[in-house]
Amino acid sequence: MPMFSVIVPVYNKAESLEVSLSTLYSQTYRDFEVIAVDDGSSDGSVSILEQEAQQGKLRLLHRDPPGPGGYAARNHGARHASAEWLLFFDADDVLFKQHLQTFHDAIEQHPDIEFFVNGYEKLEGNSRRQRTCELSEGRVSRSQALGAFGKNDFIHMNGVCIKASLFERLGGFPEGRFRRGGDVYFWLKLLCTVEWLHYSKEVTSLWVMDHRGVTRNHDNLVGTHPTLELFLKERFSLTELDVKRLKIAVNRKSLAWAIEKKSAGKSIRDDIVNLFYDVMRPRQWCYTLCLLFPLSLFSFTRALLR
Repeated sequence: MPMFSVIVPVYNKAESLEVSLSTLYSQTYRDFEVIAVDDGSSDGSVSILEQEAQQGKLRLLHRDPPGPGGYAARNHGARHASAEWLLFFDADDVLFKQHLQTFHDAIEQHPDIEFFVNGYEKLEGNSRRQRTCELSEGRVSRSQALGAFGKNDFIHMNGVCIKASLFERLGGFPEGRFRRGGDVYFWLKLLCTVEWLHYSKEVTSLWVMDHRGVTRNHDNLVGTHPTLELFLKERFSLTELDVKRLKIAVNRKSLAWAIEKKSAGKSIRDDIVNLFYDVMRPRQWCYTLCLLFPLSLFSFTRALLR
């Protein structure tokens, strides 16, 4: 039984698939399996995956029709995983060769922890954009993690390692419910569940922004941000401090969601109504007021606030 199962959802990634998989195959730590889940591709991705499977590099599973956001594909791969630890890798991104080794070493040092996070960076064109996170390396409490999430997205799909039993207890990603934002829903649900996680500042993956098909499609901006639904479910299980920190995190994601919707000419009434005004920060008040302006004035004011 391998130590890690790496789940790779694939939907029309022929252009980037071979390069991305090569970064996974070049890991210095070798005790892992790769489970690729084709999610109804029609661009030649299946042929590439079949060749890789024939060479014994991965196990190939199929889903049809595709599920929005790849959540169902990830869950499907997780159900077929044989390892104790799960990792997820998008088929258009990049892993550095020490990615798995870093997780292995942290797990060996902290056998009681079930969720591990490594640093990541965004890659846009040839430019790498550093991510900031105020967390210290090592053991991080739930409260510290919720506080950090209120400031930035320090968790990314490519940069996590989760115990398979914990993933199963949480019910996996929210498939069939959200077109977008389901990953953030899951990360916050996880943070509301665990007492501790482990964080490493070491950057071991790149999120390639040139392939953001899901996030660039404004049709995926439906309803309020999924984290609002999560808050309504989890608030009674948290301390007063953690409820406040969760509110701040939800506000951050909801405002970013509303700004995108406003830019796309969509209604933001429900987004504005459901903000938690008791924990609003000064800059968030500015953006909220900006959202009330007509679109042309909103775009001008938003540019000034950046």
